[in-house]
Amino acid sequence: MKLPDAQQIFRKSLQYIINVLVIYIIMVLAVGLIRTLYGIRAFLDSQPLGQSFNGVVTDILTFLVIIELFRSFIEYFEAHRFRLHTMVNPAIVFVLRELIVKLYGQESIPWQTLMAFGFVILCLGAVRALAVHFSPEEDRAEDSSA
Repeated sequence: MKLPDAQQIFRKSLQYIINVLVIYIIMVLAVGLIRTLYGIRAFLDSQPLGQSFNGVVTDILTFLVIIELFRSFIEYFEAHRFRLHTMVNPAIVFVLRELIVKLYGQESIPWQTLMAFGFVILCLGAVRALAVHFSPEEDRAEDSSA
């Protein structure tokens, strides 16, 4: 009787762990969606409309960041390696979320802060574009078909 190879055992156990993580990610997303939808109840409470709307918008944008982050995790599980452009996507969404929350929550923002946000978004966009352009051939074929 031949014993299984150590790499085969590792791959099989890694696949089981990944399946458990995917189920956990789905549960976290479901709970996050329920909490976000529960935030809509704030409209019906005694809070002023502007304050409750600000909270709901922030919750929805945060949920979108979490979705993008989990999407990049799932793509890592499928490809078994990190892809720079999929790791930059959540960062771009997070920076945009922060910008929208700041713009919505404050009446005036210093021009230096806006310039800094613009610079960070521009840099992240350039990194993502370069990562897609210089990715290995199999990645480009997957990206163009998706």
